[in-house]
Amino acid sequence: MKLFKSKYKFNPDTLQYEKIKFSFKRFILRLLPHSIASAVFGAVLMVAYILIFDSPEEQLLRSENKYLKENLAKINERLKVNDSILDNIAERDNYIYRTTFEQDTIPYTIRNAGVGGGDRYKHLDGYESTEIVKNVSMKLDQIENKLNIQSLSYNEIITELKKKEKIFHSLPVLQPIQTNELTRIGSFYGYRPHPILGVVQMHTGLDLVAPSGTPVYAAGDGTIAGIERNNTRSGYGNSIVVDHGVNGLSTRYAHLSSIEVKEGQKVKRGELIGKVGSTGLSTAPHLHFEIMIYGATINPLRYMITPTADEYEQIIKLAEYPGVSFD
Repeated sequence: MKLFKSKYKFNPDTLQYEKIKFSFKRFILRLLPHSIASAVFGAVLMVAYILIFDSPEEQLLRSENKYLKENLAKINERLKVNDSILDNIAERDNYIYRTTFEQDTIPYTIRNAGVGGGDRYKHLDGYESTEIVKNVSMKLDQIENKLNIQSLSYNEIITELKKKEKIFHSLPVLQPIQTNELTRIGSFYGYRPHPILGVVQMHTGLDLVAPSGTPVYAAGDGTIAGIERNNTRSGYGNSIVVDHGVNGLSTRYAHLSSIEVKEGQKVKRGELIGKVGSTGLSTAPHLHFEIMIYGATINPLRYMITPTADEYEQIIKLAEYPGVSFD
């Protein structure tokens, strides 16, 4: 079977049909216009398809881009909520924590300070999602700045707390005789008739009545600053003075039957230091307990902790009764 059929052309001179010889050049020239037209048509179709229809890769990218934009919007909303929470924390920090520990408040102009000019986010320009990405980036930077400032603030408070920890532990707030071992408060701070001398004079402490040998505990952390051993019927008898090392505070524990510490010894709040007795100028077993500031006595009730406000009020009323002291 022949690939190409033979063609003939009429010759008017010879009045005969003559066979046309095949010419590859003529064939190409005749084929070229059709090829160009086909190529142009194909290109037009391809461009139209590309413009109208997305490739699988483009469809995936568009889907991912939509997903990312939606999630960035959600992240931005969550950042706004967290930013509001940080503002509440900052307010509590300024007006509760820092005030409690006598620290200056941090101005909101500093807490909410910017984190750089517009050039900081210039590299994000030129994209479809530029605006939302910029918003998220700015909000993240603002929150990071607030967190850093808040962290520094808490570090200052912790440092201050550590400084004052010694003060808190040293304050003589513990009742030196346990409540279940205390018989009663025999006499309060103030002017009282002396049981032996018979004259009204200043009673410089509390008389805590308890059986002889009842444990006596340090009211706060401190150092044993003085010990007096006196078994005569005069003065404080066997007594201990604890220097608490803060604000000039010291405490005295008098009329002890025994002393369980040494001068210069460090003691902790609640540590056993002696036992109740009736040594010195005393009429019955009890502990005479004093609190002093730079050597001047004050009412121990100002420092001693009671379980409830009602009990404290009851003690204050009892303190007004002008009974006789035990020493």
